[in-house]
Amino acid sequence: MKFNIFQHILSSEAIDRINEVGFDGDLGEFQTDAKISRDVTFWGSESWEPAMASKFELVATCEANDLTDVFHMGNGYGDQSKFIRIANMHSLSVGDLVECVDTGDVMMIDPTGWTSVSYIGLQEVA
Repeated sequence: MKFNIFQHILSSEAIDRINEVGFDGDLGEFQTDAKISRDVTFWGSESWEPAMASKFELVATCEANDLTDVFHMGNGYGDQSKFIRIANMHSLSVGDLVECVDTGDVMMIDPTGWTSVSYIGLQEVA
């Protein structure tokens, strides 16, 4: 099966704004980025909102038998020849999205296991 991996990558502008005003300050256009960084990366789908998907970018693709294989490959284990990095990425962790290309299902890595999530507008890297 083929899988796409999407991650939220904070821009330097978002980082600067968060550092300037803190998570509780006026984050303006970076409010969603801050919520993903603060909440989704710790609590996973519990803090998920479908519109957040527009802040995620395609960072890798892979061929794998199942989500467990995807997780292992995304953390440097398993058959790395079937794992293709498209952009800078961190190891797979809570809050990352994995799409099964064959079924169209999108799963989020949670603190324990995986949860199917609704999404709008996952982004591919240009």
